[in-house]
Amino acid sequence: MSVPIRRGWNTFFGAPLANDPTAARADVAFLGVPFDQATNDRPGARFGPAALRDASMRFQPVDGDESLPAGGQGWLDAERGERILRGVSMTDMGDVDIRTLELQENFRRITEAAALVRSRCRVPVFVGGDHAITLPLVRAFEDRSLTVVQFDAHQDYTDEKFGQRFSHDNQMRRVSELPFVRQVIQIGLRGALEHTEPWEAARRDGVQIVTSERIVREGVDGALADVHLNGDTYVTIDIDVLDPAVATGTGFPEPGGIGYYQLKEALLLLAGRTRIIAFDVCELNPTYDTADVTARIAARLMLDLLGAIIPSRE
Repeated sequence: MSVPIRRGWNTFFGAPLANDPTAARADVAFLGVPFDQATNDRPGARFGPAALRDASMRFQPVDGDESLPAGGQGWLDAERGERILRGVSMTDMGDVDIRTLELQENFRRITEAAALVRSRCRVPVFVGGDHAITLPLVRAFEDRSLTVVQFDAHQDYTDEKFGQRFSHDNQMRRVSELPFVRQVIQIGLRGALEHTEPWEAARRDGVQIVTSERIVREGVDGALADVHLNGDTYVTIDIDVLDPAVATGTGFPEPGGIGYYQLKEALLLLAGRTRIIAFDVCELNPTYDTADVTARIAARLMLDLLGAIIPSRE
């Protein structure tokens, strides 16, 4: 019997919570990574997973269909006129159990949790957290030959800063050094660089770079025409790739950038060109998120990308 009582707490898009992560099984599994110990600017990204869960409930399916898996009602993309994620099962695996001040131990725990989540689903989705988490997350895919595509205002390719080699300022340099990462592609870069070494090192290492200005000037198709993808792809999205006039809720806003439609188009384009096996969304900082707009944009982008990765089942 249906009763007008709502139980439990917010999960990603209202998906069932995996009470036993080791026994969970779904097409899509979400994992929160409430970590911001590696930021060198404004803290608060540790609250990103909770904020994104709250925002994603705006997109919770309400039209029940007992013939579909839990969370599988899907959504209608009104602008494309397509039903997305119908018949696709989802589960919320909870959050990584972060330990205070233990940087490398937390990285180890993030990798271990990511590997578990990956083993229990078709497409894992990770929600941070500052961008340093991408390194331990990517490490969980060491059995694959990977292309890593980074959407970001910043390169995060510094080798060392103040003696620190593991932060949200250099995780992509560390990712590029992983033996199973074949290439790194950086999309959306902009800003005034304090040092030239990271830019020069990225060029030397064969990193493909597409700036925000080029996307705005040439359009997504034109700007990404020369992007070549090899093997399976991991996508990492720093929400500050968006223009801060659109998305204020991030720790390191950078003037300029791209809009929601441009980012959505780029994500769908990539999904059509390569096999995306996982993605993360980082640097959502609800402390600075006016009216929770950034969190809602991030939640919608998660649905957009998932819908492009996994076709609906009618």
